[in-house]
Amino acid sequence: MSESPSASDKRAFTRRLKEARIGDAAAQYEVALMYATGVGVGKNVSQAFTWTKAAAEKGHTAAQYLLGSAFAGGLGTPKDAQKALFWFIKAYDRGNEKAALRLAKILATGQPALAFQFAIESAEKGLADAQLAVADCYAGAIGVEQDNRLALAWYQRAAEQGVAAAQFALAQAHEQGSGVAADLDLARQWYREAAAQGHPGAQLALDRLDAEGDGRANRGAKSRAGNRERRINDARWTQFAVHGRPDDLFHLGRMFELGISVEKSVKQARAWYRKAAELGHAGAQYALAQGFESSEHGQAAQWYRKAAAQGHADAQCALAALQLQGLGTTHDPVSALTWYAMAAEQGHASAQFALAQLLKKDAGAIAFDSISRAAAAGDAQAQCAMGDRYAQGAGVAQNWFEASRWYDMAAHQGNAAAQCALAVCYADGKGVKQDMAHAFIWFEKAAAQNVPQAQWNLGELYATGLPGVEADPKKATLLCKRAANAGFAPASATLGALFARAKKHERAVQWWTLAVEQGDLESLFNLGQAHRLGLGVAKDETKAFELLRKAAVGGVAAAQSRLGLAYATGEGAALDPIEASKWFELAALRGDQAAAVNRVRARSALSPAQLAEVDRRVREFLGSPHSVR
Repeated sequence: MSESPSASDKRAFTRRLKEARIGDAAAQYEVALMYATGVGVGKNVSQAFTWTKAAAEKGHTAAQYLLGSAFAGGLGTPKDAQKALFWFIKAYDRGNEKAALRLAKILATGQPALAFQFAIESAEKGLADAQLAVADCYAGAIGVEQDNRLALAWYQRAAEQGVAAAQFALAQAHEQGSGVAADLDLARQWYREAAAQGHPGAQLALDRLDAEGDGRANRGAKSRAGNRERRINDARWTQFAVHGRPDDLFHLGRMFELGISVEKSVKQARAWYRKAAELGHAGAQYALAQGFESSEHGQAAQWYRKAAAQGHADAQCALAALQLQGLGTTHDPVSALTWYAMAAEQGHASAQFALAQLLKKDAGAIAFDSISRAAAAGDAQAQCAMGDRYAQGAGVAQNWFEASRWYDMAAHQGNAAAQCALAVCYADGKGVKQDMAHAFIWFEKAAAQNVPQAQWNLGELYATGLPGVEADPKKATLLCKRAANAGFAPASATLGALFARAKKHERAVQWWTLAVEQGDLESLFNLGQAHRLGLGVAKDETKAFELLRKAAVGGVAAAQSRLGLAYATGEGAALDPIEASKWFELAALRGDQAAAVNRVRARSALSPAQLAEVDRRVREFLGSPHSVR
């Protein structure tokens, strides 16, 4: 009578255990397997690991590979990628083909080129999973230059060995005509072979082809019966997906969501999406987020963000929409703009439209928010821009205290524009107590960085002097020249005044002429006066009147007052008491004291009808588009 199998297994275990204990590496490996599988002894993962390690340390190749797998998967020991790598290398050095593939998988992220070399070495020896890995590398340019032709060749070799993922990839290529002539019949064939092994993606593809009239439904009743069988047998798909890739988990989620070949189940769909999402699958992360959006905005935003970070355009668009509404995440138009832009760049039509609408409606607020963030983070240019916004009241209420505070931050970081602006604040007492000494210091710093306005202001201070700083016409002239040569019109005007003060009228006229060409109205008045008096230029009352009129129309009070005198006295113009009174009135409104006196005298000589005409002309001028009020 023969022994029962269990008794035989126990005897074999006892015999091999004795041999293992005296150091036989092969026996140690077999004992490890018996503990791992429960053959001849109760299952004991810890003992399996102990004996595997003993055999591996004695150089047993299969044990070294198994030990690497244990460290990689946390079987009987905590996961340890470095130890897994060590033992896989040991097994590889002793010719284990599977070890090369495991090394490729471990190194894929950090050292893709080296990983590819391990994969192709194993693939060339005929290992089907390695052939799939090599195909994926060529298809995705992972560790090697992309080559769709070689990718298809390796997918073909793996597919012919029955690797479902390779069969699916090959089917997709034939369906889409990607790197090979489109062939729906061949695509269906490979989809069917992959689906027969439980590949969820292949099953979805077959169902899609059915819906398009290109799938199983065209093959008769037998095929439809097979389809019904697949619908009630869930195990095949779940068993495959559990040991498959993230894509397979995602596709199985789609099957449950749509009720394709399995009973429809939102709960199951979400469970499989989550598994794939946690492995980094962007499509699954997006699908999971969609499921949460109606009730749990925080979860939705979290998963949209993960998918968006991987470049998923739909997720980028959806996350932007949540950020604009402040649902499940902080209200953040700037970040929303960024995500819309990224999706739009991929050709996402909804994102392109949303981006246009956002820019049309909220561009100013978004710009201010962006500048505010940069300023708060310490960027000097942004701090200066914040100062400008508060100084100008652009998008915010004008606030000189805030303006000077931001200018001060930027100025202390060496921002020249902010140093000049802060100096102006101190000079005018805007946002800070008026302090010409501080104004001088900041103008000097900005002038050293060649800011024309600062050079001009510093020149003006040297021209007049201030407590602690003696007047220095030479320095004033030099600084103003630098600013004028940079195209700063007020500096050219100041130079004209400095030369006029020094009785160098021809030089004064040269600089005023340049300032006029640059649009300076005060210089237009000064140039008119030079022509009127014949200072630095031939006396010409007609030319003087023309220049003074232009300055007056531009709003220069002194020119308006002088023009009133011209009309009142006939100097360069025909006598016109009404026009004279009009210009005296306009100059007086701007605070010209001489004009105020002349206004009273001129009006006293006019009739009521003439006074009404004066008032009409004044109103007309003040309401005209060319007037400066």
